[in-house]
Amino acid sequence: MINVYVISGFLGSGKTTLIQKLINDKVFVKPMLIENEFGEVGIDDLLLKDSLEVIGINSGCICCSLKGDLKKALDTIKSYDIDSLIIEPSGVGKLSEINKTIVADKDLKLVFDVAMVDAKKALSYHRNFKEFFDDQIIMADTIVLSKTEDLDDAKKAEVVGMLKELNDEALIIEEAYLKMDSKKLFALFNEHQKVCDCCGGCLDDEELLGELKKLKEDLDHHHHDHHDHHHHHHDADEVFISEAYETSNSYDEDELQGILKVLKEEVVRAKGFSKGKDHDWYFDISGDDIALRRCQKIEKGIIVVIAHDLDEKKVKELFKL
Repeated sequence: MINVYVISGFLGSGKTTLIQKLINDKVFVKPMLIENEFGEVGIDDLLLKDSLEVIGINSGCICCSLKGDLKKALDTIKSYDIDSLIIEPSGVGKLSEINKTIVADKDLKLVFDVAMVDAKKALSYHRNFKEFFDDQIIMADTIVLSKTEDLDDAKKAEVVGMLKELNDEALIIEEAYLKMDSKKLFALFNEHQKVCDCCGGCLDDEELLGELKKLKEDLDHHHHDHHDHHHHHHDADEVFISEAYETSNSYDEDELQGILKVLKEEVVRAKGFSKGKDHDWYFDISGDDIALRRCQKIEKGIIVVIAHDLDEKKVKELFKL
């Protein structure tokens, strides 16, 4: 099993400097670094017979340049004697696509995603390069701010606020990362992995049902507190209906997104796991928000819904139960 560490950042954010610091301070045992030029395959790339070009060894790290197909390159990498793979995507590499490729490979374990952010340019990048910049922030477990020394507190707070709006689960490191001890920094990156992003940290069925039971109690309680405003005096159990379904069906990402979009209009809350074509899914609907993330392999899908007035027939049709 090769541990994979993704360190991304929009153009000029300082990701190469951070990677060099970690490699030089030997936080990895046998590392390989892929510097990645994603994007259209140009004429130069067609001349490269292999998609991976080894460009030398630096501080005990094999450094490569990738042009073209990441999946092919990952297969090539397995023939090297390494235990750590650091991926430095190009400034406009879409992190969600990179992660998808890594997670689909059973020989690789995605340990963390770090996104470097140039604090001075972050707001402008967020406005003008939304698709790439936001994707990196949303996928990150940890966000490291660079170039903060010239910013006043109000501006810095605005940048941090925007990042939290995109990703409120990530750890944001605001102190000068170059002055921090590499081992401490690496430990922080390892500690902060968003639950359920790709592998491992999902709740099991028992926990899920426990959490939903608690959720239902909260909703019942909320209803008792506010029933006068709603002009009805039913018992809470009549007001909120909670149902759980099991299924062995599997759904691909687009299909599941479509189902959840329709389900959102029907329920107060829904959570669950479902099997997928390439990997399995964890989902959570809360109000207008839909979260859909890859998760560890599951034996069976479980779908739990809470609604004021549940159209069970519709739910069953949606999930083809």
